[in-house]
Amino acid sequence: MEYGGYNVSEKYSSIVAPNFYFDAIFQPGLTYSDQFQGDAEGAGSVKVFRLAAKSAKDPKQPASDFEHGKADNDLIPLLLNNAQQESTKIYNVQSQAVPFDMADAHLSQSTQVCREGWQQSGLACLVHEGTALSDTTAITASNIKSKIIAGRKQIRKQKASANVVLASVDTYSAMLEEAGDKFTPVTNDQMFQTGQVGRYLGMLWVECNMLDLTAAAKYYDYTGTLQTEDLTKIEYIMYDWRGFHIVDLLDMARLKDSENFNGTLAQVEIVSGYRLGDKNYAVIKKKA
Repeated sequence: MEYGGYNVSEKYSSIVAPNFYFDAIFQPGLTYSDQFQGDAEGAGSVKVFRLAAKSAKDPKQPASDFEHGKADNDLIPLLLNNAQQESTKIYNVQSQAVPFDMADAHLSQSTQVCREGWQQSGLACLVHEGTALSDTTAITASNIKSKIIAGRKQIRKQKASANVVLASVDTYSAMLEEAGDKFTPVTNDQMFQTGQVGRYLGMLWVECNMLDLTAAAKYYDYTGTLQTEDLTKIEYIMYDWRGFHIVDLLDMARLKDSENFNGTLAQVEIVSGYRLGDKNYAVIKKKA
């Protein structure tokens, strides 16, 4: 670097510029259920009992005898068979030659990378195990309300509750445009300041930019089969969060001194299982 032909000092910043990662969309008790988390200790799979479904019966006259039915149930398997791993070699000579904590920076990066893959696998599970809507007409600001109500109608007729919508950026933007004039001025002011609606039509809305950019989201399903889903065609996933289960068996982050080289390994590993309790818990709206 020269000023008027005179050499001047150069300096490297001690602040590391951030990388971009997808939004965090899965939160227990809001967008998924972790109720079986305690059952995962010391096991590679969780088997959940479900009583056999029964239907309402016709009424009888008073003083009638009981009709005895046989007790029956089935099992919902949830395999903890998805591992996210990231490991980075940090040579001590490298870490001594930069003005920031190199090991800590790469450990934070590894955590972000694994969490991003963890979420993509969750989306792949919802898409693969949910019910695809037959309507493939693209969503716009003028038709989004009817498209959302149609999805809600199908879930309600399947006896589940529509309480979460994971929306693509285009769908979320269309919803903001359509919903803007439906609020009181105070709510409008908050919406314009934050860009978040929160709840609309009785459902929690979460903007999910992974739906716009992930062409191959993968996860191992409850049979041990690797499934791949293209998320770029999906406009929204509407589901009952109580029926979508994520269980973590292992969540590890560490800095480990290496025996093979003079330095440290920044390592993260997450082992999880994903399961939609029934296909009727979720509907997926795709565009052609």
